[in-house]
Amino acid sequence: MIARTATLTVMVKDISAARTSFDAILARHHAYSAELVVALLEDAPPHGIQASLRIPAPELGAALIEFKSLGRVQKESQSGEEVTQQHTDLAARLQNSRETEQRLRDILAQRTGKIEDVLQVEEEIARVRGEIEGMEADQRALEHRVDFATVDLQLVEEYKEQFSTPSTSVSTRIGNAFVDGMRNAASMMLGLVLFIEEAGPVVLIWLVILGVPTLLVWKRYRRMKAKV
Repeated sequence: MIARTATLTVMVKDISAARTSFDAILARHHAYSAELVVALLEDAPPHGIQASLRIPAPELGAALIEFKSLGRVQKESQSGEEVTQQHTDLAARLQNSRETEQRLRDILAQRTGKIEDVLQVEEEIARVRGEIEGMEADQRALEHRVDFATVDLQLVEEYKEQFSTPSTSVSTRIGNAFVDGMRNAASMMLGLVLFIEEAGPVVLIWLVILGVPTLLVWKRYRRMKAKV
């Protein structure tokens, strides 16, 4: 029992056409997408598809050939995991647990003692039943990995740079620049007025404090000079 996985990256010319072929390949090989992300945003190149696929193991080779034919292969890898022993061990544990459950049910059917003993047997049956259901789920998942190969596929569109004119006209850009200039000038004038209003009283006080003594000293100096 082999669980197969593959990784494939393909560069395509047109992602929309590749998407159509992608869906057709899945249908042709009875495969499905466990996870699919499609990026077709106009302003976010490159466009692409990223998917985690489940493909029936016998059809894996043919499906990969078709996916590779969609464009130019950029990356490819394949691997296989041997899970035979894991499946065998799981099957043996599952069989033992089923036998244990049956024995407990036989004991419960013959139990005529205390109710506490009956409840204890029922609790043990519930515990074993929970283990059985968990192992059955693991067995199904393991068998599904063997029956369906996992393929991580990425289709990427070739990016072509497109020439584009500026979204804003020259006249509009000039007008916007003029408006910004006027706004900046008004902001500077407002700042100057606010500075004068805030610093003016302080400056006036210092002029009075320093100016009056200076004026008195100057007048005294002139009178002394006049006498001489």
